[in-house]
Amino acid sequence: MSRGQKTARNLALCALLGALVYTMLGFPPYTVRGMLDRVERLYLLSDLEPVLVLVEKSSMRYDGDLLAHHTTYLIARTGDTYVSTDFTRHGLEVRPQYRRNLTMSRDALCTGVNGTLYVAGDFAGAASASVEVTAQRTTRTYDPETEEYELTLGEQKTFAYQGEKVSDALLSFDYREEDPDTWGVWGPNTGLEGAAYNWYSVYIKGDKSGGRSILHCDLPVKVTLYDEAGGTLDTLELTIDNYELHHSYW
Repeated sequence: MSRGQKTARNLALCALLGALVYTMLGFPPYTVRGMLDRVERLYLLSDLEPVLVLVEKSSMRYDGDLLAHHTTYLIARTGDTYVSTDFTRHGLEVRPQYRRNLTMSRDALCTGVNGTLYVAGDFAGAASASVEVTAQRTTRTYDPETEEYELTLGEQKTFAYQGEKVSDALLSFDYREEDPDTWGVWGPNTGLEGAAYNWYSVYIKGDKSGGRSILHCDLPVKVTLYDEAGGTLDTLELTIDNYELHHSYW
């Protein structure tokens, strides 16, 4: 074989090997369009268009991993339906919903990513916006003897933030108030992130080890839209999972 033929043969073998690896990995989506196509197939949707695409700048590496994990967060819409999900890449492998389940909502959707709360919807007529998120101290205690849970509710606190209009379809609200290095420390100045972590707990009755799990809860979110003169245009009543709001989730 000539040198050119050998080169062509090696390129063909490389292409075949790449196709085999891609097949073995389950045809992972490496582009945003591919990720949205995967969401469409999984949830019987069509014509999804991205509203927001965020690629996590800080990588995460578990013990024993040579390669870091990089996460792409997506908010997309089709008609009046909005979805929020993520895809995490580790080497050649791409896993959907690695860090959160897909959220789907009509007319508007609320999600949190690394200290920023995003609200997607139709905001063409709005000039500005504010948001109020209400947290309530909530504890579930499991009794092994009766195999029942007891729910205890405590104080409430509402956190208010001014927003930025990113586009006619997206608002953002920065809620990270405390130093990320002390996010788990509870004090009088702790903001929404600390409350989302510290105020929602699950305990086992009689367990003296101090073990605690974080309870999943939906926090009420009130978004107020304003016109150019500062008058109120509309209010949206949404919810957000407390797991999306605290630092350990990222």
